[in-house]
Amino acid sequence: MTIGYHPETRHPEVYPQIQLLPVPERVSAYVKTIWQLGKGSGSHHERLFPTGETQLIFHYGTPFSESYAGMDAGTQPQSLICGQFTAYKDIFSFERAGLLGVVFHPFASNALFGIPAHYFTHLTVGLSDIECKLGETGRRVAEAPGLQERLKIIEDFIVRRLHTLNQRHFAMVRKSVELLSLNTHESGISKVANELFIGNRQFERLFKDYVGLSPERYAGIVRFNKALSLFDSPLNLTEIALESGYYDQAHFIRDFRRITGGSPSVYRNNLALTPGR
Repeated sequence: MTIGYHPETRHPEVYPQIQLLPVPERVSAYVKTIWQLGKGSGSHHERLFPTGETQLIFHYGTPFSESYAGMDAGTQPQSLICGQFTAYKDIFSFERAGLLGVVFHPFASNALFGIPAHYFTHLTVGLSDIECKLGETGRRVAEAPGLQERLKIIEDFIVRRLHTLNQRHFAMVRKSVELLSLNTHESGISKVANELFIGNRQFERLFKDYVGLSPERYAGIVRFNKALSLFDSPLNLTEIALESGYYDQAHFIRDFRRITGGSPSVYRNNLALTPGR
């Protein structure tokens, strides 16, 4: 989860505390990370940036409100799947909150429902909207007495829902995600398809089914996140842009504004003001 900095929200009693939790072995081929977030009462705002991953979220406190790319805010369902998104998302919380998040490997989210991942792109979908009885899992998580009980309910839910995948396609997309993570230049897309001995059109179709984005858009998100990781370095913005795979600084700035809603220089300055950095 990539979080933007908003100085007005940094109050210890309000700012969420995020804890990373171990991933059970029997779901580790599909699940990358499990996290827990707790927050006290009070107003809080976070800006989230794309990471190239799909998540399951289970609220056991008051659900958040969210707004995608500046659109009107709506309240999240109690249990939901957050599909891939390609621009910033604002999250608002005004009450005490608690939730668990399950982050899937980029290539693995459609194993859960047997539905192409691109059906969820740019969407937040309640589990009960996918299938009525799925909402019951969210209610059980919310009513569970503690963390271990919640985690067991979620793990069992994932195991029950896993669909049999075409293992050849699964392995191919997994390998392509690895290759694109190493080569984020736009010219690298065709090279990846060639290395996998697959035509560009079939490659793009399979990639969107499993990842939820085109290879070009996914590589762009990886490129953006690589640039973010260099903001603490002594590199200037031009050097960060080139190191991350952008053609030039102008390309980087345009992409950064589209994804975050702001400029890289302002974002970098705000990072320097973040307590504890």
